Amino acid sequence: MEPMQPNSASNVHSIARWKSPEILTPGRPFSGVELRAMANDGVLQRIIPDAYAPSGARPSPELRAAALATGLTSRLMGRTVVGRLSAAWIFGCAPAPVAPVLLVPAPRRLSAAGRGNGVLLHEVALGEFDVIEVGALCVTTPLRTVVDVAVHGEGALAALVVRRLVAQPGLGLTLSLVSRAVDALPRQPNKQRAKEVLRRLAMADR
Repeated sequence: MEPMQPNSASNVHSIARWKSPEILTPGRPFSGVELRAMANDGVLQRIIPDAYAPSGARPSPELRAAALATGLTSRLMGRTVVGRLSAAWIFGCAPAPVAPVLLVPAPRRLSAAGRGNGVLLHEVALGEFDVIEVGALCVTTPLRTVVDVAVHGEGALAALVVRRLVAQPGLGLTLSLVSRAVDALPRQPNKQRAKEVLRRLAMADR
């Protein structure tokens, strides 16, 4: 299976027909001080630092993706995929990222994505069905996201995010499905740790 290329219409699956949510950032047209004041007054809600939405806007993957996109260059948006805990945040199951995790699909090299201040870049293999479009961004699917969090996450936060992803309505995840996906991974560091996280979650649900 060939790795997908971000923004390729033939193999990127969209979760919704997207209409850009209204996101306000400093200087467009309000200053950062004005935006913070409006958030304090309840007029706006802060999605991530320097990205705000009207207080009545419903929190959604599309809204969070639109907020995250304001801090990314068009080159990064076109050549990377939001992954791991950052993708879990897009789905509403993890804290907002301080430094967004962006995946560069092999065989592209990290240099092809260009430079991105304040982001973490990882070169990975992505399958044809590992990526969906959420608004303007490519994001790993819920299944790929939860597997990545189980394998690459650490400590209590990873277990909490895995549990939230599995419990989140509409993502189509179960612990059994995630366990089978982890079992199917080739041998790699942290695979056993991921299996242990899932085992403990399954025992806690009994």
